[in-house]
Amino acid sequence: MTMTTKKSFQIGRRGVLGAAATVTGGLILRSLATGIPAKVLLDPMSATAQDMPTGRMLILSSSSAGDPVNANVPGTYGYPELYHPEDPLMAETNLSLGGLQTSAAKPWADLPQNILDRTLFFHHATYTPVHGEMNRVQRMMDATEKKDMLISLLARELAPGLGTVQADPVSLGANGGELLTSGGRILGNVAPLSVRQALGGVEGPLKDLTAMRDESIDEIYALYRDHGTPSQRTLLDAWARSRDEVRSISTELVSRLEAIDGNNQVNQVRCAAILAAMKITPVVTIRLDFGRDNHTDAGLTKETVGHLASIPAMQSLMEELDQLRTEGILQHDVVVGSLNVFGRTLKKKGTTGRDHNAGHHVTVLMGNGVKPGIVGGVELNGSGKEYIAQSIDSATGAGGGDIPFEETLGAMGKTLGAIMGVDAERLDEILPPGKIVQSAVG
Repeated sequence: MTMTTKKSFQIGRRGVLGAAATVTGGLILRSLATGIPAKVLLDPMSATAQDMPTGRMLILSSSSAGDPVNANVPGTYGYPELYHPEDPLMAETNLSLGGLQTSAAKPWADLPQNILDRTLFFHHATYTPVHGEMNRVQRMMDATEKKDMLISLLARELAPGLGTVQADPVSLGANGGELLTSGGRILGNVAPLSVRQALGGVEGPLKDLTAMRDESIDEIYALYRDHGTPSQRTLLDAWARSRDEVRSISTELVSRLEAIDGNNQVNQVRCAAILAAMKITPVVTIRLDFGRDNHTDAGLTKETVGHLASIPAMQSLMEELDQLRTEGILQHDVVVGSLNVFGRTLKKKGTTGRDHNAGHHVTVLMGNGVKPGIVGGVELNGSGKEYIAQSIDSATGAGGGDIPFEETLGAMGKTLGAIMGVDAERLDEILPPGKIVQSAVG
């Protein structure tokens, strides 16, 4: 094992297992084997009905490159001045979002209808053209409570209801200025290969799940029989996985871990789904390439290649999560999304690519709890030189309304929080600017 690999493994093990798992020696595996929330395993006598699963997890693609995700989505067609790749594989194509007839680049339209029926395109600004401000965008341009990252705040709110082992988010593809923070701490990136090394293999820790399940449930059952309440015994029956379920989980997760063969975006997608199923954390971030920083991009070729790889990657992630839910391995809904540091210019400026656009970005959200559609839209800025995000109607999501341009980022953040299951009053404390767009929340 090289020194680099060894360091990655050590960082990965701390990040994935978390402090609680280190203390207990196998909290992740015990929770996976039994179906019982991690906090209840740590203190069984504290269990109440409030510990039943609530909320949704999040897998978020995040990049400081400022990819042109915003340039070819619903809401950016029908404007003569806006330009798109000429490759037929990126041709404008009709699609339906929950009955709304619209159009987008072909890779978006080619998504299966059952995914489009859970997909939202949220037009907003990030207010920065600077690559190094990805962390500020994650902090909603420093508008969040204690200037913490929104996803870290949401993770802490949701961890108890989701029963995850840790409340800190986990990043699988971050580097440099993309590294996550939580409560003022910088969180090390976790390489997918390090997760496979820590948990994978037929002789790895997952092989003993059935025995672990029997031992843990027997212990808690005896505790509740002698000292628990009827409500706690009912909760145990509701949580407990069967032995057949646990055998299946062991086999399926080992197989999925064995498929991880690198740290690229394909493997980040594979690993993110596994971490969600194992209830490690409420939030996992990955890094998908939609064309990156394409100032120089003749024919928008890099943009085309990125879209043709990353939209199918989002589809693959959605399908894997749906399959894990069907198999009973994943117990919670998971929202899949993207949030980058800024969008790209939409008007053709005589260059061979696109420049930074502080005034327009599109966050894509997919999953149960997401109402399909388009929030906001685009309009010319005051100088008439570029298109930026419109104000938003908080009730309908239409462009033009009571959420001003200056609060569209906050509105996106609050809407994401509402979709994930955070209370509206708490969201006002976490992120004062903006309003929840009610039409986007399922």
